[in-house]
Amino acid sequence: MKIRVPYFDDCDVQLDDEDSLNNPALVEFLKRDLQDRLKDSRHVFNYYQDFRTMIGGEDWLDDEMGIVTIPEQIWSHVTPRFVLMDGGRGSDESQYVIVEAECAWEVEHGLMMVWKDGKFLCKVGGYDGHVTNSNSYADDKLINVVYSGSDDKFTTHRDR
Repeated sequence: MKIRVPYFDDCDVQLDDEDSLNNPALVEFLKRDLQDRLKDSRHVFNYYQDFRTMIGGEDWLDDEMGIVTIPEQIWSHVTPRFVLMDGGRGSDESQYVIVEAECAWEVEHGLMMVWKDGKFLCKVGGYDGHVTNSNSYADDKLINVVYSGSDDKFTTHRDR
């Protein structure tokens, strides 16, 4: 079933499991709107910049999507496809809302965005199936890292 997601300008996005409709984390996530998305732009923009730098984007990527220079413009290159729910790992009892999206700069791995308890963005990057960067890298020092860059200058942290 499709649900309307205010964060993505009321775009209709496929919900993986209809039973999730009453999940408090999903209800909370659906309160996120354009202003929240604009605040989160830097994380997705840094993912794009890191990828572009890593692959030498000027060789082909810039021809395909142009050069994004303003963080808020990155959203025109993102298409949300699925909303999924997942629980935390180990002692983490949180619920996580995951949005899988296509993105123009990373066709193979796309874009994965994760909100802890639906309230705040806690992870951005290519789809890897982990709900936090500390899970992805088995490193508790990454608990507040939203985007873990291949170059540290692109790594972003959650606002505290």
